[in-house]
Amino acid sequence: MEARQAPKPRSLQKDAEGQWVRRWTGADWFTGVDTWVRAQLATAGISVTGDPVPYKIRFWAAVWCYPTTHGLYWFKENNPGQSFEAALVDAMARELPQHVIAPLAIEPARGWLLTPDQGATLDQQLTQVDPLLLWRRLVVEYAALQRDTIPAEQPLLASGLTRMGPNQLGNAVHTIADWLANLTSDHPLALGGQVEQLHRSAENLSGWASKFSGVIPLALDQNDLHAHNVFAASPTAPFRFFDFGDALWAHPFVTLACVHDALVDPDDPNSWAQDDPRLTEITDAYLDQWTDLAPLDVLHAELEAALPLHVVHRLVSWHRLLVHADETEAAAWAFSPKHWIGEVIRLFGED
Repeated sequence: MEARQAPKPRSLQKDAEGQWVRRWTGADWFTGVDTWVRAQLATAGISVTGDPVPYKIRFWAAVWCYPTTHGLYWFKENNPGQSFEAALVDAMARELPQHVIAPLAIEPARGWLLTPDQGATLDQQLTQVDPLLLWRRLVVEYAALQRDTIPAEQPLLASGLTRMGPNQLGNAVHTIADWLANLTSDHPLALGGQVEQLHRSAENLSGWASKFSGVIPLALDQNDLHAHNVFAASPTAPFRFFDFGDALWAHPFVTLACVHDALVDPDDPNSWAQDDPRLTEITDAYLDQWTDLAPLDVLHAELEAALPLHVVHRLVSWHRLLVHADETEAAAWAFSPKHWIGEVIRLFGED
């Protein structure tokens, strides 16, 4: 694999004055992390060859990149709402190593994760290879990952991964609505009358489980699957999936909404149309990986019921983070959880 240069840091954003970014840009925090990272690398016979780069720091996570004698290494610490990721990745590396990157080291109590670089990500190859071929491979290999998580349910859940089956969605949204209702009226996430609409959506979601046949078991929903979260060392190398901070244990088909959103973007003039036949081809390639459990007509019905739940899964993920955020951080990113709240109400809020 060709050696890669350390990336340029991404600029800080409006949450830079919040508690988490201030922590992650502080000297005391970095001294502790840097000591730990260098010790883990040294134990493996690896030396740091240059200055570590603060690649991306947001209130949900800090990611640093270390150039070493064995290529780049990535350190990550999550917001407490997603600190389970380190233990989850470690468990996945043991249970399904063919799909993920085995970490060099983790510190689960602090949510620390240190992993080796795996080369180019999929988005860096989309201009070099037919996108249809890459996305077909992506959904096929991702379905294989999901299938392989099913027998590993207990060790994956032991990491702290949230279970969010269809029968739990209503209670989850009620909990989020109650949390929002308790915010002060001047809080950046205050919803006013939308809280009641969110409760009504939760009531409707409480019966959503009846739309599923039960033939598809719960599995991992990465909940943020896109071309930036997949290592593809070459056009023919097996994909390696990463970035599981948003993950849930849920109906696996919900993830396909991420793929559709990535390919159909109204704000991108180069994106595919909603009726592009390539979308159908990619969807069928994914569903074909499940035909040993049910015929395609049943799988399509499962998919139709599952896809709208993506907006709930995204809201659950944001809620996990926001309960640990201060008002500066909430204000900086309020547009995103409010978007998902609006989508939950739009899709599930009608009587």
